[in-house]
Amino acid sequence: MNFSGPLYKLLLGKKGDVADLVTQTRRLGHLTRLLRSELDSALANHCQVASFRPPALAIVADSPAWATRLRFQGKTLAQQLKRKHKEFQRLEYIEVRIYPSRLQPRSAPPSPRRISHAAASNIISVAESLDDTPLKEALLRLARHAGSKNKN
Repeated sequence: MNFSGPLYKLLLGKKGDVADLVTQTRRLGHLTRLLRSELDSALANHCQVASFRPPALAIVADSPAWATRLRFQGKTLAQQLKRKHKEFQRLEYIEVRIYPSRLQPRSAPPSPRRISHAAASNIISVAESLDDTPLKEALLRLARHAGSKNKN
């Protein structure tokens, strides 16, 4: 068999796991486009249909903030979808879940800041010239602390 078209066209109407997966993916894509047509563009870019098993439409949002906005619009959105699109005729309620599209890599904790012996010496000089006792003591503690950690 020699076929040079998109895979989904080859699998349309076929039976089997892969064909079912392709069909389901296309259906969810279609439902997502209909959903997004009813949302403002900012929100539409952060959600998609996860499943539709009447009476429930499951929508995933990529952050808690977008999920909250969807939840606030839930009843109104369900009525709007049901009224405007035949695919949603049996829709009664919307479930919103959070599914981050990209997990943000955790950054390494910042390395402790170090100051040189020269900087510690300058801090001591400034501290000794001050009349403000609490500030003077704080600067001297800082200089002692910094000098003990730094090996420059």
